[in-house]
Amino acid sequence: MQDAVTTPQWEEANSQDFIDYGKYFVPDREVQINCICEVIPPPSKPAYILDLCCGEGLLTRALLDKFPECQVYGLDGSPKMIAHVEKSLAAYGARFKAKQFDLAANDWRDFPFTVHAVVSSLAIHHLDGTEKQILFKDIASILAPGGSFVIADLIEPMNPFGRKLAANAWNEAVRQRSLELDSHLKGYDYFRELGWNHYAESEPEPDSIDKPSSLFDQLKWLDEVGFTDVDVFWMKAGHAIFGGRKPETK
Repeated sequence: MQDAVTTPQWEEANSQDFIDYGKYFVPDREVQINCICEVIPPPSKPAYILDLCCGEGLLTRALLDKFPECQVYGLDGSPKMIAHVEKSLAAYGARFKAKQFDLAANDWRDFPFTVHAVVSSLAIHHLDGTEKQILFKDIASILAPGGSFVIADLIEPMNPFGRKLAANAWNEAVRQRSLELDSHLKGYDYFRELGWNHYAESEPEPDSIDKPSSLFDQLKWLDEVGFTDVDVFWMKAGHAIFGGRKPETK
């Protein structure tokens, strides 16, 4: 009998690697965090923000600081990440709540309150194209009128030349970051050892846990489910920040 095919999954070892080495692996990490916060308009009254796949909580912390009138929910699929973020953000008290979830499931996509903003960093690329389209539609229903959906993520280049450019740019960003932080290349060497660079292969691996879609497709999907002001706010080394807003009610 043929063995069952096992779909690759994000594992707790991956979470620990990201906690330990994310400062090297994410291009212009502080710039990205600041950009996401700047894109979201301040709410007119106390509100809720969702951080999908909050990870170690750096973006979550920035949101809590930027919007002191907001309560932020951090959702993540990793018990290790949840434990880490609950400890690191304990000082925010009741303004922050963490919960374990499955991004691809739909059992978390219903809230007793409307949401001012939904953000996600380096997570939605784990969904395939159909799953992304369903998620975008569900986020539109969760948001309050005028609410923002901001995505920071890997995007899939349109051709092999674009993949090569993204691969080289990502390698160089990590190399420079390693030198800036440590004056040596240990962080960069580990990045290469782990094979973290999705674009290093000439073609996407069919069974990879990484399933980024093109930027063009994702902007189109946001528009199709009713988001307005759909735009790209930042882009570098195969990473982009983009999103839109739910229309105000008339």
